[in-house]
Amino acid sequence: MTRQEEQAKITEQEDSINMSEQANAGLTRDDSSTATRLLDKNWSPLIVRKYQMEGWPMYIGIICDANLNDLDSVVYDIMDSAKEQGFVDGTIQGIRNSCGMLSDEIVKHYNKVKRGVAEGVIVCWYVDKCFVSSAYGDFMTHEKCAMEFYQIVNTLPHI
Repeated sequence: MTRQEEQAKITEQEDSINMSEQANAGLTRDDSSTATRLLDKNWSPLIVRKYQMEGWPMYIGIICDANLNDLDSVVYDIMDSAKEQGFVDGTIQGIRNSCGMLSDEIVKHYNKVKRGVAEGVIVCWYVDKCFVSSAYGDFMTHEKCAMEFYQIVNTLPHI
């Protein structure tokens, strides 16, 4: 079997994953024929997670049908890679690069679980009077998604 045939077989297997069973214990409809659930969206709500990166607050929002239990390790692994590549260097461009890398790599990670399952990702990092954000998918195209994210971020410090 050639490398292309192996990749095609892996892609075919990934495309037929049923997130209903994988992430939701079989409690929603079989979604193996589509990239994301079409009717059971209540099973993949937006989550917002706060991190302290280099002593500064970072917020990551994600809309995704996949199981997100590994999100923390994914984020910290990507940040380790950003540090290794010299992005975390105390510059504005370094912050921008780190946020962009996080956004891209989070999407890649979850889309490896099932192609197209990461519907939206947003990374916001406040560092020393500088707020940087990098958005993908629904956060770029749907005002409601962005507004919900920012409202949650605005609420978190007051809880």
